[in-house]
Amino acid sequence: MPNEQQLPSHQSNLTFLRAILFPLLLLIAIPAWSTPPPLMDFARKPEVASVKISPDGAHLAVRSFVDGKAGVVIMRTDTLKPIYLARLDGAEQIGSYHWGNNERLLLQVEEMTSWEERPENYGEWFAVNIDGKNKRAIYGMRKGTGRGGLGKLRASYTYGTGRIVDLLPEDPKHVLISSTPWKERSSSTGSRPILLRVNIYNGRTRDVAISPVPYAQFLTDQEGKPRFVSGSTDDGEVRVYYRDDEDGEWILRHAAPQEDGGFRPLAFKDKNTVFVAESIQTSTEGIYTLDLETGERTLIYHNEDADPSNAWFTDNGRKLFAVEYSPLLPEYVYLDEQARESRLVQALLKYFPDKHVRLASQTEDGRLAIIVAFSDTDPATYYLFDREKTSISKLFDAMPWVNPETSATVKPIEFEARDGMIIRGFLTLPHGVEAKNLPLVVNPHGGPHGPRDWWGYSGETQMFASRGIAVLQVNFRGSGGYGRDFEHAGYRKWGREIQYDIIDATRYVIEQGYADEKRVCIYGGSFGGYSALQSPIVAPEMFACTVGFVGVYDLPMMYDKGDIPESRIGVKALEQYIGRDEQELHAFSPVHNVDKLNLPIFLVHGEEDPRVPIEQAYALRDALDAANKPYEWMALKKEGHGFYNDENRAELYARLLDFIGRHLDIPREDLGLPAAP
Repeated sequence: MPNEQQLPSHQSNLTFLRAILFPLLLLIAIPAWSTPPPLMDFARKPEVASVKISPDGAHLAVRSFVDGKAGVVIMRTDTLKPIYLARLDGAEQIGSYHWGNNERLLLQVEEMTSWEERPENYGEWFAVNIDGKNKRAIYGMRKGTGRGGLGKLRASYTYGTGRIVDLLPEDPKHVLISSTPWKERSSSTGSRPILLRVNIYNGRTRDVAISPVPYAQFLTDQEGKPRFVSGSTDDGEVRVYYRDDEDGEWILRHAAPQEDGGFRPLAFKDKNTVFVAESIQTSTEGIYTLDLETGERTLIYHNEDADPSNAWFTDNGRKLFAVEYSPLLPEYVYLDEQARESRLVQALLKYFPDKHVRLASQTEDGRLAIIVAFSDTDPATYYLFDREKTSISKLFDAMPWVNPETSATVKPIEFEARDGMIIRGFLTLPHGVEAKNLPLVVNPHGGPHGPRDWWGYSGETQMFASRGIAVLQVNFRGSGGYGRDFEHAGYRKWGREIQYDIIDATRYVIEQGYADEKRVCIYGGSFGGYSALQSPIVAPEMFACTVGFVGVYDLPMMYDKGDIPESRIGVKALEQYIGRDEQELHAFSPVHNVDKLNLPIFLVHGEEDPRVPIEQAYALRDALDAANKPYEWMALKKEGHGFYNDENRAELYARLLDFIGRHLDIPREDLGLPAAP
């Protein structure tokens, strides 16, 4: 790979593209950072969200946001000249997308409702030629007819949610779609998906397989035949079925409660060997090969600290060449060192020494590939790699208004909690400011079980850092990604041990000299909103203020309100996570402990939140009113569990900076806010 001083690019055509599709963005200059950048720079969605190259390499499909809606721009690879913009009429936008073949794209429909800003995904798919012709719905059913520009194009009504399982590269007219029927949603047996062979030109379907287990995902072999299906029952038992060929009977291969460890088939290595991720005998998942004839398992790699975070496949989506781990910083484990994809990624990591690199898309013959490089200071930059020329050219910046040279750095941290458990996290440090005695926002993540924080660029943490505020993110016990034992250590520990980890992390960065102990606030969303109120109850002298965003404040209410208790599996999860002990639930609920909340409070919620309904915020507000405790309040119509609308996020950031700045003694001009009236 050449050691080029400047990467070749198509700047003139890129400017032409923006002139057509993104005229407003041309008015935005990269900020000088002598004054804080505008909040919209951190609130807006990326200009380029993803890039995929056609199997023959002639065209690119670029998912972009135009006038607040996601569309897909089709352009020539050699000139970057746009030839078609795929957009949906009315209240629809494009979500996921794939190349069906060299001339046809598969696009998933997302519907924007009148009651919520965040679009709904009902699993509908339509297809269109690269010149915009032969647009046709090939799977799904939306309510009503003749709207969104697609109603008259329906192939047939399908009451279900579709997920593409295999693009069938050897068959350019068909794909495999897993269809989960809606009509069984409320059934005691759940929804058992049907695997369909779908014609991408006319939408005609043929049943290929029916899953023997609900909530399931199919896995095809290297010939595109469904050989595994994995799902779970309403009682939380994980079941994995296998068959020798596409016409055979499904045979139960694995059955166990989810908490007893996992068994996940990832990809076929050959006809009789499959890669699996397994944690039956270990806390974290190891990668094994499983011989389907003998049952012999061979360990390929096992990381004692973390589960695999991503699996990476070759151009046809069937051959696994690497897995990715992120105990702190992301790193690759190559399952086939000689695969062209493995060699390419290794070379690119050397070419971009300060970034992480991923192979986003490639041609069928591997000659051309789309590369995405990112870091803690760079949201993402897309490149075109030409294997024959051994050259790499810059295509697009995901967020061209971001200047990586002046963005904040994200420092991985690791420390020992009070009981000896190793806790990891990230500390975002402002650019151009000495990392000493800084004001600090502690930002616990949601979940808490399953989600975790990752190294990389975050608009929200960068927003705080651009105002000179450090941000602490903690992967406390109970977080996902660090193995079964670590996650289970947070069960029924929401109100105490998890909060200890957050508190101990805060003390750690104070003791290391990064933060001023007198200028610390806490702000989080969902479970992070719960922690934002619960941590000050546990450590009343630590925080100068708190912000709860779409938070849980009354644990018993979780059994009665929201979408979690609507299913048996949701109730079972709650029983695992928080238990049924009423005394303990009340003791760990901020609603029932407002007498211990003696700090400035700001509550923020979306009025259409289905996961944590606004009744949670109302309950805490009522309790604070009854106790004559002051607070500030923000509730937005049409927003749900997190704010989707760019303007609403910018408004939230302004309110956050105003509130936190007042209580951390930061002048308004340093926060980029107008003078107080």
